[in-house]
This record gives sequence, structure tokens and C-alpha cells, in this order.
Amino acid sequence: MTKMKKLYLPVLTAAAITFSIFGMPKKAEASCNTYQVNVAKGYLALRTDTAFDSKNEIGELYNGDLVEVMDYTGATGYWYVYSPKYDTFGYVNNDYLNSISSSVSAYDTMWTVSVEKGYLALRNAACYDSANEIGKLYSGDNVWVCDSSDSTYWYVYSPKLNCYGFVNQEYLYTNEDMDGGTSYFGETRMVSVSKGYLALRNMKAYNASNEIGELYTGDVVQLLETSDPKYWYVYSPKYDMNGFVNKDYLVGGSTFATKSVSVSKGYLALRSAMSYDESNEIGELYTGDTVVVIDSSNSQYWYVYSTGLMMYGYVNKDYLY
Repeated sequence: MTKMKKLYLPVLTAAAITFSIFGMPKKAEASCNTYQVNVAKGYLALRTDTAFDSKNEIGELYNGDLVEVMDYTGATGYWYVYSPKYDTFGYVNNDYLNSISSSVSAYDTMWTVSVEKGYLALRNAACYDSANEIGKLYSGDNVWVCDSSDSTYWYVYSPKLNCYGFVNQEYLYTNEDMDGGTSYFGETRMVSVSKGYLALRNMKAYNASNEIGELYTGDVVQLLETSDPKYWYVYSPKYDMNGFVNKDYLVGGSTFATKSVSVSKGYLALRSAMSYDESNEIGELYTGDTVVVIDSSNSQYWYVYSTGLMMYGYVNKDYLY
């Protein structure tokens, strides 16, 4: 299942476009920072540094893959970008990037799948054909629109499936399209159980066979659909999955702040305790990595959730912005 990743990304400058679909205006955001990979052969390397070196490669970007440029002012020939394909930041050679026309791109906007039953097919062609299905998207899954120029089939990126394809746009909506069903869409809640765990399920029912994850007190979820009186549809960053949970075991009512890591060199340690000690390091966070701030009451160490490491821990707040 899929992530709510763009809730965690830096806000980028965008120009608004409006589409009218079945009498309902839909607002899409076209970012001037969105670029498409264009290589004659092979791939464009996503790197940890501004140098041509096989040791610093952290990803392979192919023709059609998209990136968001975060910084144009780095070393000559290299831009600092965010890759939704890998959900990470890095450097790429800008000679192999083409800008995306804002007239057809809605890449800044997250769209959510809504089907009455079954699934929405992700296809490798803009037509209805069982032979071109490459993935299945269910209600609550999210996609990023890359090309919305066609009246029926939009070209999208699915974080859940980690691939691009075409979907029928009639089954996509944004938070702005909703008229009451999910009043808390996008908000964050914390799990609170007196003992044991809260089951993340693939169905709205109490059944051991539908459990897909275990959420403990302190774990965080994001709300996707809250119309059911008992089971709410949520995104769990711990499992990087969507599912249903019993809403009676969720507390809180806000959207936690998201911060980005900024270090001049090396990494920011994710720690198991609020102290500077090599023995309590449980993870390494690098410039551009994002964390969700759970508790900021301490003057030095904040309790956070790392979306990249899928772990909770403490970090020195001086290196967050």
C-alpha cells in the first residue's frame, strides 16, 4: 500500500491550473521545479556527492523518471534533487534533465484513489485493456500526477508500486474535492493502547486473518478516511502501508510538524536517548532527510519519527529546519 509522502516534502513554488471534470473544478499544481530524466541509454545516477564516482551512486533514474530540484546552486553540472522513485535526496548531472511544461504537469498535487469496489488499474498505455494492467490501486492509495493533458487517462507515479503508468482520472480526487466524508483527512493521530497492540488491518473487521501490522502506543498514523463509525482508514509510516484501525485507540488531533535535516558534514544521529553518546546511536540522518516531530518539549533533543529509517528516536533539534 502507499504512502502519504508529500505531506513531508518541502513546499515548492507552483502555478495553479484548474480542470473542470464532470462539472467539478479540480485544482492542480504545476511545479516549475519538476524535471524529467532524458538519457540516450542506460541511466542517470542519483548520487550522494557532486562527483562522477560509482561509490556514491544511490539510485538509477531512467527516461521518464521525475525529480524535484531543491537547489540549482551546487557544484557545476550537478543539481540537488528529490527523487520520488527512491523517496530520497541526492545529486544528479543536470545535463540529463528536461523541464516539465506546467500546462500538462500536476506533479505537486497528491491525488487519492476512490473506487466503489475492486481496484483502479495502473496501465502502461492510455486505454482500457486487461493486457496493459501493471498494477492495482485501491481506495485510499495515492498517486502523483505527471501529465494531466489527456481528458481520461492521466500519467501518474505510484509510490505504492514504485512505478509510473496511466490511470482513469475519473477515480482520482484531492482533499479539496471532498464534501464532508473525511473531515480529518491528512491529520495525524497517535496510537494509545493499555496493553498489547492495535492491529492494522486490510478490512473493516475484527479478524486475526486480516492483520497486516502491529501498532503500539506512541506509533503514529495519518488519517485518510474517517466516515466509518468504528474503523478508520489510515496510513502507517511504520509499515509504509495503508490499512484500517479501530479509531477508539487513536488519540490527538493535529498534524505533526515535519522538519528537514541540515548538517554541514557527516550525519545527524538518531538516538535511543536524549544524550550525546555513541552507544545510543540507532540511525544516521543526512542533509535533506525528513523527520516528523512527535515531541519538541525538550530544549535540545526532540523525539521524532524518521520516514526514511522507519524508526522513532531523539535528534539534536539544532540540525533541523
